[in-house]
Formats: sequence, C-alpha cells, structure tokens
Amino acid sequence: MALQEVTASFLRRVRGQTGPLARAQRLQCQRYASTEATPDTHDLEDTSFTQASPSTSKFPKYDPLARSRKYTGKLPPSRYQFRPPKYYRGPLHPHQPPPPSDPSSREFIPGPFSLPRLKQTYDSTTAPDLMTLAYVHHPPGYIAPQKSARLRPWQGASPYFANRPLRGPRGGDTLRLLRKEYGWQEIPAVERVTVHTFVKDATSDSARLHVAGMVLQAITSVRATSHSVKKSLAGFNIRAGQYLSVTSDLKGESMHHFL
Repeated sequence: MALQEVTASFLRRVRGQTGPLARAQRLQCQRYASTEATPDTHDLEDTSFTQASPSTSKFPKYDPLARSRKYTGKLPPSRYQFRPPKYYRGPLHPHQPPPPSDPSSREFIPGPFSLPRLKQTYDSTTAPDLMTLAYVHHPPGYIAPQKSARLRPWQGASPYFANRPLRGPRGGDTLRLLRKEYGWQEIPAVERVTVHTFVKDATSDSARLHVAGMVLQAITSVRATSHSVKKSLAGFNIRAGQYLSVTSDLKGESMHHFL
C-alpha cells in the first residue's frame, strides 16, 4: 500500500508540470531532421541474431508414430541378437552374461562332435567304480572326531618353555602330510594331457625347433607352443632367452582321442 501511494503521488506531480521548464524539455526532445532516423544497429554484421525469427509453419511437424508406420519391413537381425557384456561387473549388475553352455556366450566352445571310446568307458565303468570305492557311509547324526593339533606346545614350569615356538609331533619333527578327504563327489578324472619335448640341437640351429614343433603338431593335432630358457647354463652352452622346447596341451575331445 505504501509503494502504491508513492507511485501515484509521483505520477500526479509529473503530469501536473505545465510551467516553462516542462515546455523547454519537450522542445529539446523534438527532432528537426528531414530524414527518418536509422537504427543504431546498421553498423553491425547481418547475422541470425539481428534477423527476425522464422515462422514455425515452414518446418514440418514431427510425428514419431507416423514415422514408425512408414517402415513396413523388419529391422536387421543384428538388432534382435543378444550381445553378452565384454566384462563381468558383478552379480548385482542388471546385464548378466549367459552361461558358457549358451551359444551366445563369449566362452562358448562348440562340441563335442563325437564320443571317444575312452570317454564312454570312463562314464559307464570307471566313474561308478571310483565312486563306490571312495564312498564312506555316515549314519544320521554322525559327528566327525576332532583331530589333534599338528604342533605341540611346550608344557612345564621351566622358564625355557616360555615364548618358545611349537614343537613337532611325537616320534620326529617331520609333519604328516595334509590329505584332502575324498568322497563320492570328488571323482578323479583326466582333465589335460601335456606333450613336451626338449630340442638340444636348437642351441646352434633354430630350424630344428621348428621341425620339432611340426612333428609334435602332427602327433597331437594341436599347435605347439615354444618356451624360452630362464637361466643360463655355461656347461651345456645354453643362454637365457633361447627357445629350446615346445609343448602341446590337449583338452576335452582331442585329449580323449590322443589317449
């Protein structure tokens, strides 16, 4: 209310000025030129900022539904194909890779395309026999006995026993081997076969190593991998860094065929 009263009183005072001072101000503001005034922007460069905005009638209206109806055919197959992620980002990530058995997985290995005789014999005869031999029956409520400690403490009131390291078992200082408990779930099986050869003559002629690699590949049907020497041996004229051996690793179906 106070602001409105101040504004109204100011307007009344301005409108009421009819004296010689007000007339002199109006005469100074009059323009006595014979031509029209030019705008102040005539020296500026003609850009889109100085031009008037174009009318919206020149641009077509965007309708996504009408645009989608124009495509009568299907999208290319690559748009529908699932692509597994390149990196595993944890179990909570929404984009999870498929299992290795899925053909769309990056870890998928096709096969096996045949059933080797050794694999068939192992699945039908050897595996059940090993499972029977390794089976140990425990009735319900069975509690496994606690094993004694591998190292014994020093017991006694002697001051020499304080803060001493633990000693070995009775009968000797050699510790017994730690043996893993095998059950019917852990059945031994052949997982990999490695064929290795050392070429002594490759110290003077590297071509002999290539021949050994081709012979090993012909035997195993797997490309051989060469290995370098880690330490130098002056007695055998071997220097570190020389490639003197080749190896072939067989897994899966090729392993059973080789055996």
